[in-house]
Amino acid sequence: MSEVADSTSDERISWPALIKGLPNEVFEKVLSYLSASDLGHASMVSHSWRDATNVDALWIHLCLVNNWMKFGLNTHILSEPDIPLDKAVSHHSPSFTYKVPKSISLPSPCKWKMTYMRCLHLMRNWQHGRYVVEPILRGHKEKVLALDSNDTVIVSGGADSRLRIWDIESRLCLHDIQVPNNDAINAVKIIEDTVVAGCSDGSIKVYNAYTASLVATLWSHIGSVDHIAFDGRTVTSCSADKTLKVWDLCQSIGKLKYTLHGHTDEIEFLSTHKDLAVTGSWDRLLIMWDISKGVLVCTLSGHTEVVTCCQFDNYQLVSGSADGTVRIWSTNSGKCKRTLTGHLGEVYCVVYNESVIASGSSDSTVKIWDFSGKCIHTLGEHLGVVRCLYIDDYKLISGGDAKKLMVWNYKTGELFNIIHRQPTLLHLMLVTDTKLVTASPERPGTITMLSYWK
Repeated sequence: MSEVADSTSDERISWPALIKGLPNEVFEKVLSYLSASDLGHASMVSHSWRDATNVDALWIHLCLVNNWMKFGLNTHILSEPDIPLDKAVSHHSPSFTYKVPKSISLPSPCKWKMTYMRCLHLMRNWQHGRYVVEPILRGHKEKVLALDSNDTVIVSGGADSRLRIWDIESRLCLHDIQVPNNDAINAVKIIEDTVVAGCSDGSIKVYNAYTASLVATLWSHIGSVDHIAFDGRTVTSCSADKTLKVWDLCQSIGKLKYTLHGHTDEIEFLSTHKDLAVTGSWDRLLIMWDISKGVLVCTLSGHTEVVTCCQFDNYQLVSGSADGTVRIWSTNSGKCKRTLTGHLGEVYCVVYNESVIASGSSDSTVKIWDFSGKCIHTLGEHLGVVRCLYIDDYKLISGGDAKKLMVWNYKTGELFNIIHRQPTLLHLMLVTDTKLVTASPERPGTITMLSYWK
């Protein structure tokens, strides 16, 4: 009887008996050094320990360290409704549930603890291959050439001259827009409610994503518009006419600000970062432009074949080429710092984060490099060309021929999982926090969406 009384008494104290007498500030400081796993184990000791560890200040720090703050600030990201299982290809659902037995009366987890738990579950879904293949998006009669999303809708452009806007939640086509002149749509970008589409007749069409109304048509290019960047106000476009043009959409009609010349052959890609743009061309050059001033900043020469891809920031630029090399350049000086060799075929895609660079090639491999130029891992599960790459703090996703999609631990070089239920070939890939979207190169074009959160 006395033991029961003592236990009841202990539960009423404000802090666990083990640290009774410590100032609350000191105790909270001690808890702040614990890992999420340690806090979880501590919470199972007693009611008082659970209360002590169920504090937002502890869990918001852990979310901050893991770059998960946006999930707590934008709660809609992890609050998507379930799709009916009878409409899914598989009943293997990555659902998140938090169940407490009815016989136990416990307060709910604090906001940031629940955020951490949900983010950890999402990360493990990606790692362990827990996803749902949602109904395939069909409607394009020809190949899908362009793909983008604003997390509410997906926009696709096709060789059938149709711009289709799909609702992510319902998977329904909200609008099927026939672009005038029956020209292919080669590039699309969406920011909030504005869709910008580059067309093969040399025009750029601007639409409202939710009303499907044509806002503006931008004319100036004399060749197919193949690449577009858009930040919500400024449109940057590249064309088969070898020029880069900068437009201001602050007014609904759109205004041409600059026409920039420099390349002597067709432009293969366009990449932007803040006020800078980089283009790569069949002339084997990369050119960096200041699109706020309309000037050529520097020309980067060194590749011996067409430059196919790049990613850059304020400090460095990483490029890939059909010459089989990856090069690291200084954004400030334009000088090549390192040339990474090892691929036996053309490099089709490059991505990097703070730790590593990843490159995909026609030699069927993905290579992981450190910034000193050392190849850390060669990932060899693909068949055919590796066409798409995505990287974040926890995973690398590679997409290629033969319906191959892989999720990797880029730190160890180990394969997390192969996405076996990818139903179509792919040549475009779009990754959000909770979804993996691919477009097929086949006719008629289709779009596949895998959901890692339900």
